[in-house]
Amino acid sequence: MNSALQCLSNTVLLRNYFLEGRYKDEINEKNALGMQGNIAKQYGALLRAIWSGDNSYFVPKNFKQTLGRWAPQFEGFNQHDTHELLAFLLDGLHEDLNRISGKKPYVEIAEGKGRPDADVAEEAWKGHLLRNSSVIVDLFHGQLKSTVTCPDCGHISVTFDPFMYLALPLQQ
Repeated sequence: MNSALQCLSNTVLLRNYFLEGRYKDEINEKNALGMQGNIAKQYGALLRAIWSGDNSYFVPKNFKQTLGRWAPQFEGFNQHDTHELLAFLLDGLHEDLNRISGKKPYVEIAEGKGRPDADVAEEAWKGHLLRNSSVIVDLFHGQLKSTVTCPDCGHISVTFDPFMYLALPLQQ
């Protein structure tokens, strides 16, 4: 948890967003996929404590309790995978701060069908933003071009899929 929080708290644009209190106006307590704004509120309080200059160290007890309440796998003091925690935290912050409230529209997957990649990518991104709009999307989401060829008929499918993080293999 410490390494994930240290990395995320040093992401300047996200840190400033929380320290300046801008997150408070975007908390979406009604998002069924969110945590009623609790993760965002506790993360904001954590950043204020870390960056206040008043503490030589800080124990994130309230943040850890809130995290454990919404993700029981993080209760207690067992070792956990940093990526798993970071993925949960970023997703939780996104849903707590998602500017899209109410019923999210159904969005068809944008497929190439011979069109220029830039057009397909733009259409896919606009569709993604119809359902997902938060500071986390602004700072951490991107698109990955996916090309699949059918071995039987030779049809080529080109899509642009949103991602928040990429898992890359480490060389031995």
